[in-house]
Amino acid sequence: MHYYSAYDLTIRSEFTLPELPSLPDEPASVDVEFRLGEVTAVAETVEAFDGRRIAAAPGTCRLSYDTIGSFLVEGGERVVCDPDSEDLVERDLFRRLLENEMIGLLLHQRGNLVLHASAVAVDGNGVVFLGPRGAGKSTTATAMQLEGYPMLEDDVVGIRFDSGTPMVLPGVPQLRLREDAAVALNVTDRSTPSEESWYEKQYLSVSEIPEPVPLTRCFKLQRGDHLGFGALDGHEKLLGLVSRTHARGLLSDTAQSQTHFEHCSRVVDTAVFRVLKRPRDHDRLPELVEKVVEDARCGRLVEG
Repeated sequence: MHYYSAYDLTIRSEFTLPELPSLPDEPASVDVEFRLGEVTAVAETVEAFDGRRIAAAPGTCRLSYDTIGSFLVEGGERVVCDPDSEDLVERDLFRRLLENEMIGLLLHQRGNLVLHASAVAVDGNGVVFLGPRGAGKSTTATAMQLEGYPMLEDDVVGIRFDSGTPMVLPGVPQLRLREDAAVALNVTDRSTPSEESWYEKQYLSVSEIPEPVPLTRCFKLQRGDHLGFGALDGHEKLLGLVSRTHARGLLSDTAQSQTHFEHCSRVVDTAVFRVLKRPRDHDRLPELVEKVVEDARCGRLVEG
């Protein structure tokens, strides 16, 4: 058995997950288990999206992927993996599914708010970057990390509510960058999985693992000619969270719609939201970092 830590959870796995921080000793208890086992494939009559079929109910979710296999995510505490072939567990793609999709569903089942986003820590507070694919979330998080502001997660951001306070959890300590961004940021210690030649991003591992931090800022990234901030009204803030929800299509099936709305509303009430307009020019990234840090250190001022 192998033991890891991610999202403030201890994980026991039958197979290696080298992207996750390993634990030196067997823990007294574990929160999550990854194991191999037989999983009934989702019926082919279920409509597939991006080569994936899903069957979900409260507390359970089955997923079947073409050419990969099936997974069962159950009770927020276990993932059963049924790969199409034994060698798949060694492939980067298989591990990415576990460390992103499956852990994201586990967090959802455990009552966390899970977002497709990036997050860093600034002076012990959580800063989340929202936006559609290609908006620059990973690039912005990497620029922050390189300036000494620890990356919390780059893809599946987990937010736990401790006595009502939204806390950003440290996830998989790895950033994903496009080639042009990696070159512009002078990131040399990066890798691309050799067996996944189709994958367009490169990985940068992060050694520092921060503690969970309270969420205080949400920046919605937008492309613009000039670097600066803009305002969001209440509806736009809520929509910005809902549109980036990891399990958005499963909320009804898993009876989590009301809880999800309450969590999003709590984040809107707690954190400062701003539009962060950024040009495509990577040379402006140091200036962007300065502006984000300056704003994050202002506390909860009037938004605008």
